[in-house]
Amino acid sequence: MEKIRRFRDICMDHKLWLGLLLLSDTIFGLFLWLADIRAFRELAGMFFLFSLLLFAAAAACTYRREVRQSKLVPKYLGSPDEEMEEQLCRCLSAGERQHIQLAAQLLCQKEERIKEQVIRLEEYETFIETWAHEVKTPLALMTLVLDNRRNEIGPDIHKRLEYARNQMHGFIEQILFYARLKAVHKDYLLEKMSVAECVGEVLDEYEMLIHEAGFHIEADISDEQVVTDKKSLCFILSQIMGNSIKYTRTEEVRPELSVTLRRSGSDRKLVLEIEDNGTGIKETDLPFIFDKGFSGDAGGQRKKSSGMGLYLAAQIAGELKIGLDAHSVYKKGTRITLVL
Repeated sequence: MEKIRRFRDICMDHKLWLGLLLLSDTIFGLFLWLADIRAFRELAGMFFLFSLLLFAAAAACTYRREVRQSKLVPKYLGSPDEEMEEQLCRCLSAGERQHIQLAAQLLCQKEERIKEQVIRLEEYETFIETWAHEVKTPLALMTLVLDNRRNEIGPDIHKRLEYARNQMHGFIEQILFYARLKAVHKDYLLEKMSVAECVGEVLDEYEMLIHEAGFHIEADISDEQVVTDKKSLCFILSQIMGNSIKYTRTEEVRPELSVTLRRSGSDRKLVLEIEDNGTGIKETDLPFIFDKGFSGDAGGQRKKSSGMGLYLAAQIAGELKIGLDAHSVYKKGTRITLVL
């Protein structure tokens, strides 16, 4: 059926030539009629029949040539070597050959540029990952000094340095997790782990900032266990809690952070809710908070944000089959829900 349709399309594409053949038959038939009416009656039908057969034969040849072209052109454009070019040129006109050769040349140039860009990108990613790992050494030294020389450093300076240390650590973790997402083979370690233990580790990580901002923490977490990658889950929680701590309204209300773990009513899945009473998110921004680079316009703090934290959290949650949803009322607070 497809062949018949294609043959019909070829005939329609070349209907001008069929018209010219029939017109020439008409003219020659007129001359024949003027010369000999008896011969006209005998030969007129043969003229028209011969023209139709000639057109059908030409259409069939065109169809066979196009079938060959449809097979050879993709192969040649995919691998434009001399042997393939020679085979293709046998079923192309001179003009078509020039067009195909030009297209192949442009594709080769584009492929070379793409290869160069891929190499540069791989080198850049390797450099960033190496840098992220190397910078952990001075960061660990900084942590050691802050822990062992606490008495030699003023309390205010110590808090500022510890805050800077935590920020640097968070940025490095973002880089490493971003690189991890782009890797072909993921090294997730799925194991049974305590959700309460993971939440506790993240709260300990932000202990200084929580104390400095005067947060009131409410944690209602039962000793439930899930099978997931602990490091990744802790990273997701750190990005969420980090935003809660960052976007507070300390001048208006006392900052509060509530962490609740419960079973859903229908399918009995574990639902972890993290809720704060901070600046909240505008209704127009809410659908986009998990998009790459999106930071919204909720004040000066959010303008300084890279917009990568929640994006990475959403990407990792998707790979680990963790449901992630957000609900917020501007100037009231935000609730992030994880379905484990």
